[in-house]
Amino acid sequence: MIPLVVLDLDGTIIGASGQVDQCVWDAAEAAVEAGVKLAVCTGRPGFGAAQRIAQRLGAGNPHVFQSGAHVGYTDGRTVKVVSLKESDTRQLIEASRRHGVVLELYTPDSLYVERSTPLSQRHAATIGVTAIVRDLEQVAATEPVVRAQWVVPLGEEAAIVEEAPADLQLSHAVSPALPDIAFVSLTREGVSKASAVALLAEQLRLDLAQVMAVGDTDGDLPMLRVVGHPRVMANATPELLAEFPSVGHVEACGAVEALEEAIAAAGGLIHSRP
Repeated sequence: MIPLVVLDLDGTIIGASGQVDQCVWDAAEAAVEAGVKLAVCTGRPGFGAAQRIAQRLGAGNPHVFQSGAHVGYTDGRTVKVVSLKESDTRQLIEASRRHGVVLELYTPDSLYVERSTPLSQRHAATIGVTAIVRDLEQVAATEPVVRAQWVVPLGEEAAIVEEAPADLQLSHAVSPALPDIAFVSLTREGVSKASAVALLAEQLRLDLAQVMAVGDTDGDLPMLRVVGHPRVMANATPELLAEFPSVGHVEACGAVEALEEAIAAAGGLIHSRP
């Protein structure tokens, strides 16, 4: 029995189109009908497109947003939120100004940037939110910042990563919808997709050995290592493909294979892909 499937978004059920394909929605509906609960586990915030996807996958379930810093329901109820220390946020702001790179600061319900750039605008549009332009030092002083994120051209992230405070949890990600951009997500030490999935299982009164998680990048590695049924996409990083069982490519309804496995374990019917 696999009573819970946890799905990453970008590169797992969201491909180059920036949308969830109908084949995945059909399989998700079949999984829910078979009694399988579905939850997202994403670096995206709990508003915008991620909130809408989570609502459709499982309105009654808690979901994981902000790389594990926010666990909550799509109606706004919160299970847990973990904020960055103000001193760490200020250090990130200073580093971003020195390097001239985009820094996003996320609260549970808003995204802030210091200035609007083509890069920041592209990303905000992709995740379906409006980035609020504001002095980030003021945000750090007055708002609960749950996650920071550097958004930089792919291949240029190494220099800025060296500026991160040592006590922050870093995770790297890419998105098929923005293939030329690298995302470096920063959360409080000990906060990751693994800690959040463990809390999710606890909330649903499940053992982690019963849980399936599906991902594609190194940012998903923590959650893949703590669940009983880890699966990675064919488009995953070589490191993940070497360590975990794989399903198909995101552009070929690959996540459907994982959902079909959960359906079969629940004794349901397997729906064929078109």
